[in-house]
Amino acid sequence: MRQPPPPGTSLEAPKPPARARLSWLVDAGCLALLIVTSWKLLHGLERGVDLTMWDEADYLRRGLTLSWSHLPAAEWGPLYSLWYTALSRLWPEPIALHSANLQVLCVLTSVGAYVFMRRMGARPLLALLGAAVYLLSAAPHVTPRPTLLALLVLELALVVASFLESREEFWAVIATGLLVASFARPEFFLAFLLASALFLGWLVRGAVREHHTWRGRRWTVATGFALGVVLLLQGLGNPFGDTKNRRFYAFCQHFAYQYVQHTHGPEDPWNQCPRVIRSVFGEVDSVGAALRANPEAFLWHVGTNVKSFADASLELFAQGPGDLSATRGPWDLARVERVLLLAALGVLGAGLLWRWRRWRSALAEPRVQRMLWVLALVEVPTLLSALLLMPRKHYLIIQGVFVLALFMLLGSQVDAAAPRHVRRAVGGLLALGLALLTPNLAERLSTETGGAPARQVHLQRVRAIEALGLVEQLPPGEQLPLLEAEGGYDAYLGPRSYYAVLHHTPGVSFDELLREHKVAAILLTDELRRYPRFRDDPLFQSFMANPEDFGFTLLPLGARGEALALLSPGHVEPSRTGLGRR
Repeated sequence: MRQPPPPGTSLEAPKPPARARLSWLVDAGCLALLIVTSWKLLHGLERGVDLTMWDEADYLRRGLTLSWSHLPAAEWGPLYSLWYTALSRLWPEPIALHSANLQVLCVLTSVGAYVFMRRMGARPLLALLGAAVYLLSAAPHVTPRPTLLALLVLELALVVASFLESREEFWAVIATGLLVASFARPEFFLAFLLASALFLGWLVRGAVREHHTWRGRRWTVATGFALGVVLLLQGLGNPFGDTKNRRFYAFCQHFAYQYVQHTHGPEDPWNQCPRVIRSVFGEVDSVGAALRANPEAFLWHVGTNVKSFADASLELFAQGPGDLSATRGPWDLARVERVLLLAALGVLGAGLLWRWRRWRSALAEPRVQRMLWVLALVEVPTLLSALLLMPRKHYLIIQGVFVLALFMLLGSQVDAAAPRHVRRAVGGLLALGLALLTPNLAERLSTETGGAPARQVHLQRVRAIEALGLVEQLPPGEQLPLLEAEGGYDAYLGPRSYYAVLHHTPGVSFDELLREHKVAAILLTDELRRYPRFRDDPLFQSFMANPEDFGFTLLPLGARGEALALLSPGHVEPSRTGLGRR
């Protein structure tokens, strides 16, 4: 028999007008509190958070260059680049765009978490607690951030699906959401396939029970779902297409990282992973081939990931932003807030254990069952990514939010008889704590080292290069080829004016890089000096000793001894085909 929803949820039977207005006011107040908390945490973010290099910079660059370039392949997260393109209409300057993206995604995913928890049956207080635990954890600040966009898509799908009584319609919406999310996180294409199988199963079951097939609304749902899937795959591609063997390269890098950490080898795992793979597995080009070539090493890698999976999952939500810990550091307001939020989760968990006899009826509630199924689908690609690659934080965010949601739903079901005055008192304390104790992240990061923005190294370099005025000296339509070792400065300097030279091209010497790519600017940092490809290259050492012999002039960038080596005017040959390189 279908269990009635607990009182106070947004899906219960129609209420008297006065009670309905009160419910809307409570939700509006909780959402307003979340937005104020987000603003308090995130305003002025550009003053304390440094620019993000490598993957995040790649997504931003692709978003800024889509007007004259092509959409990246489906396995490279085109949805996130399109998201950056949309945001760039409001924040066209790359550095402002980087900060705004984090702020917008943090706010929207936090609000989305509250709304979908409420729609799935959580009480306002517990939905607010779940959203606050997420917002004030390390999860929204993990890079790269396409996972946050995928989370936002799935939250929206859950909200839409929560209005649908039909199982077929519910799973059609969830499967579509998983497909859209897979264009930000390709591994979720597997969850889409599983959800599609569930949708098809319920569709066939319903048709068989009613002794007819494909009539009326069922036909409309099936046709609309199939058409939507075809259009998305046709427009954005197949996330499992793997046209450039990205899955194996991801395994290559993560295995190399674990192996170098274990053996203390000299290799750079992120840029020299093929060397590590060859030494362990031989000449292989797929994950399956690696397993067959050396099962012992492969299973050691998986076993290492299994051991660290639980700790990594818990740590992601136990820690706060900016490496804030509940167990270490000074007892400031931010740490007090973190401890209180975790304590609230602990009290809720203890209450669930105390009332374990109510679990059976709680788990029979249809919305809880649907949340369990959605969590199970999400868990499949999450576990595969975490165990075959590594339990990196950005693989675990969606899993963590959905586990929180399930926790809040169970709490709402099991604790339905909690006295109203107790709920009001706890809600008031939670609201007061969020309003008074939430730190400003920019201030926290900038004051940890005596007030100096020491963590904004990349931003300081970009600003120093901008101050040189090189862009103004470039002829229209030309780009400056830039060699650097941290991956992404061209994106923040402006991809219309700079393009990055691929310094990790295998088998290419420093001399060949200079000649073939006509390098006109080199960012001389400690990272470039230590870069494995160059540190043993005699020509690079000669260049570092005397750049003038190569036709370069040194332009100091700051007090750390860093400089930009710029090819002298008589030698500069900016690429006229640079815009076509992307």
